[in-house]
Parts: sequence; structure tokens; C-alpha cells
Amino acid sequence: MDSIKERLEEVLDRIKEASGGRNNVKLIAVSKTKPVEMILDAFNAGQVTFGENRVQEARDKAPQLPTEIDWHLIGPLQKNKAKYCPAIFSTIHTIHRSDIAIELNNRCQAADRFLDILIQMNLTEEDTKSGVTTIDDLRRLEDEILNCDRLRLTGLMTMGDPWASDTENQQVFARLREINQDEARRLGLQDQMVELSTGMSGDFEMALKEGATYVRIGSAIFGSRHYSH
Repeated sequence: MDSIKERLEEVLDRIKEASGGRNNVKLIAVSKTKPVEMILDAFNAGQVTFGENRVQEARDKAPQLPTEIDWHLIGPLQKNKAKYCPAIFSTIHTIHRSDIAIELNNRCQAADRFLDILIQMNLTEEDTKSGVTTIDDLRRLEDEILNCDRLRLTGLMTMGDPWASDTENQQVFARLREINQDEARRLGLQDQMVELSTGMSGDFEMALKEGATYVRIGSAIFGSRHYSH
């Protein structure tokens, strides 16, 4: 079986090829459910950015790992967990409600920290997924976030539909890029709203062809087996 280092190198090669060598693409190694030993292997192989789905899991792991690791929250954020975020994460990919954004901003003020955030959109309108579904709701949330002095809106996030065809998902990724460009223009944030967080192990190459700047890849790096701590 390939080592984590070998799989990581292969993923990076695939990213480079699919993105045409764009220099704005960042790999998030999805480390949810993975033990600290595996995360350390990936870190020692040169990977610095890791994504966790649950605040509590990141909170447990972070103290056991190098402080240079850049932690991103890529799973849903509950309001009562916002208090832990400023000390752990640099970036939250999943903001979809203004009350959570405001709570996060308050916690950042108290901790004298800043956070990069992305708004999660549910463009496939699946009931099981969080996210903003309409442009009106997106704009309301953007306007709320711009009043939060400790949050920096850097772009949008979405997920493809695992049951949809490649063509349908490609249209979702293209739509996200289009919306992000429109909103960046509307808000005068063309230099700041530059991130598109989309694409996972099964569809990241397609997402990259549609302009993704963050890809969230777990099983292609760590293997699909789930480990307990």
C-alpha cells in the first residue's frame, strides 16, 4: 500500500494538472476521524493545511500536533461551539447563518483574533446539507458579515451532489464561481473574495477546472478506512 507521503504527492500532481498549474490552489487534507499519527505523517511530508468537520475533534487534536498546522473548519458550526474557534482555526468554510457569524465575531473580539470565513451555499438544494440557497439570502448574510469587524469574507463554499452526474456537478461548480464573481463586484471586494472552496476526493479535478481554489481531500490521501482515536 502506498504511504501517505506517496498518496499526497500523487494528489498534488493531479491538482497541478487539473488546475493548469494555477498558483492560487490550496489543498486541505481532510483529517476528520484520522489519528494524530497519520496527520503528523502528512505534515512531515509537507502538508500544512488540514480540515476538520467537528470543532471538538480539532480541539482535541490540535494540542498534540505542531503549532505550524493551519486548521480549517469544513463541517457545520453550531453556535455554542463558536467560542472555541478563534483559538484553533484560521478559516471557517461553513457560515450560513447571520446569528452564527455574529457570535463568531463576538468571540473573535474577546480573543483579539481575526478569522477568514466563507459562506456555504447549498446549490443542489439537498435537505441533508446546510447552506444558503438563494441570492437574496446570500446578500443578506454578506451584508451582516461585512458589519462584523473581526471576520474577513474571502469567498464561497459548496459541495457537489454525490448522486448527480459529472455534468450536473460541473454546472454547480461553475455557478458558484459565477455567483462569487458577481458578489465580489457588487461588494467591491474583488481583491478579497477570491476563494472557492469546493471539490473532494471524487470530484476535485472537475472543481479545479471550474476555478476552485480550495480542494478538500481526505480518502485520496489518508485512505478510505476510518480509524478511531
